[in-house]
Amino acid sequence: MKIDSTEYRIESAALPAAFDGFTVAHVSDLHNHDFKGELLSRIQKIAPNVIAITGDMIHKEGRTAASVAFAREAVQIAPTYYVSGNHEKVLSCFKDFRQTLIDTGVRVLENEFCLIEREGARLAIAGMNDPVFFPHGKSDFYAELNALKIRTEEAGADYMILLSHRPELFKTYVAVGVDLTLVGHAHGGQVRFPLIGALYAPNQGLFPRLVKGMHQKDGKAMVISRGLGSSSWAPRVLNPPELCIERLRAL
Repeated sequence: MKIDSTEYRIESAALPAAFDGFTVAHVSDLHNHDFKGELLSRIQKIAPNVIAITGDMIHKEGRTAASVAFAREAVQIAPTYYVSGNHEKVLSCFKDFRQTLIDTGVRVLENEFCLIEREGARLAIAGMNDPVFFPHGKSDFYAELNALKIRTEEAGADYMILLSHRPELFKTYVAVGVDLTLVGHAHGGQVRFPLIGALYAPNQGLFPRLVKGMHQKDGKAMVISRGLGSSSWAPRVLNPPELCIERLRAL
């Protein structure tokens, strides 16, 4: 299935002028799918400043080859950051896969952040483990995310990009004060109908709202990738794989 490339213009008064035009290639829910070079070619043409991978790179035991191959090529294009999704939690091969990503040069973000500096301004690329990795799920996730935001402020970050997996936590991201959150998980609803839209998304149920596109509240934004791979329960219908491109603009 042909890949859609969707570009989002993220405007913010909080973004320093030094980062105007900063571009992210956003990959989510690859599910070890092999696009025969098309995905990497699309990313290379974008010439992003960073590549963000927002979970579920793999979803079946022992099947990691396509995702490892993608990671090896991605780091040659731009600094690449990754956070876990819910599927990685249940796979015994995830420990080895995670280490392979690190050895390849991917920055695996586990409730932590990196700073990028330009002309004295600082942008934080932060990442959270999926809530299933926490003993108390979403309550622990919220507490850790709040602490992470405070740490970015203490480090002098002017703007924060968060890599997470769950779109249904949009209100949490806004409440914590994240400037831009990049997520996946919902697969665009997997099956979509004309006029009706998405059929189902995990953790949202039937006819979900937070499945794709850019959502904004109180000056904060979240972009939901429709993802690239397929879930195990249904094929993609009227819902092509999507590569998201986020371009930051200072107001």
